[in-house]
Amino acid sequence: MKKYLFLLVCSALLFSCNDEEGPVVCGVENPVEDLAWIKSAIQEMSGPGFSEYSYLSQARYQGETVFFFGSCDPLANWALIVKDCEGNRVEGEISLSDLNDQKVIWKPSNSVCNFS
Repeated sequence: MKKYLFLLVCSALLFSCNDEEGPVVCGVENPVEDLAWIKSAIQEMSGPGFSEYSYLSQARYQGETVFFFGSCDPLANWALIVKDCEGNRVEGEISLSDLNDQKVIWKPSNSVCNFS
C-alpha cells in the first residue's frame, strides 16, 4: 500500500511541474525582449527626459493582445496609440476604458510612476 501511495505522490508531483516561464503573448514568452519593435521602441523611450515618466502596458482590446506606451508626467498631455503584436497601429477611437486586463510590462529603473 505504501508503495502505491509513494508512486501516486511522485506521479502527482511529476505531472504538476510546468517548465513554462509564463503565458505566451503574441507567440513569445517575453514581449519586451522578444518582439523587435517593442525592444526598439523601449530603447528610444529610454533617452534623457522621457524615461522616468514612460511605461509600456499590455492589454486586451476586442479579444486581441495590444500594447501602448504611456506617460505619468503630470505636465504632459499624451495621445493613446495602441499597437498590435506586429507593431501596427490599431485604428479607431480607443480610450483607456476600452482596454481590458491592463498591466504594466515595462518601466525604466528610474521611473517615478506609481502604479499601486
